Amino acid sequence: MCGRFVVAKTSGQIATIFEVDEVIDDLPLSYNVAPTNRVPIVVDRAFEKDQDGAPLGDISRELHAARWGLVPRWSKSPSDGAPLINARMETVLEKPSFKDSVLRRRCLVPASGYYEWVVNADGSKQPYYVNAGSDGMFGFAGIFEWWADPTKKPGDPGRWLLSTTILTKPSAPELAHIHERNPVFLSGDTLDVWLDSSIEGDRDLLAAIAHDSDLVAGDALFHRVDAAVGRVSSSGPDLIRPI
Repeated sequence: MCGRFVVAKTSGQIATIFEVDEVIDDLPLSYNVAPTNRVPIVVDRAFEKDQDGAPLGDISRELHAARWGLVPRWSKSPSDGAPLINARMETVLEKPSFKDSVLRRRCLVPASGYYEWVVNADGSKQPYYVNAGSDGMFGFAGIFEWWADPTKKPGDPGRWLLSTTILTKPSAPELAHIHERNPVFLSGDTLDVWLDSSIEGDRDLLAAIAHDSDLVAGDALFHRVDAAVGRVSSSGPDLIRPI
């Protein structure tokens, strides 16, 4: 799974790495992103769509801020239940909370790395930082949703909440000793396809990104970090320093 991650690059740097056309929301760096925090997501947006939701005309790649923890459009409140921060790719097409978003509301969640905890023989937990190196960045496969606040009027710009979740899969061999699951990593080949809403999300698309995810995972770096990352209040670059 992925329960905490790091965004150690500016919105401008993220825009360069992922060839973003327009930065809609500018977020600060965060070395300890936690559930319900606002996180950057990259989407390919069409200003016109057909009746099935497929894009028409020009496409703009945009960087937005979204709540981490997807809020289904039929929810009564964002606080209903535990935040939906992860979606298992094996069942994402079946779960009512996720299946509609997979079809055409797909995104990339930029991350410098993420934290995972290894359970030691004595029951203690050692956090690890799995990362793309100081110059690199992962693109996690995500899906997003828009939720309308029923307490606000239709014309109120604050009525709409954008939220996201990160897909996970059984761990690649190189990361299996850290945790049994890892985020789905997009590759240079699958990134554009995943963001392309003219392609309907299905089993074949999920299989393609799962295959390339393992290739990306094979190049991931990892090291032990201080237990301070377990506190939501902890922040700063010292959290990702090797110990």
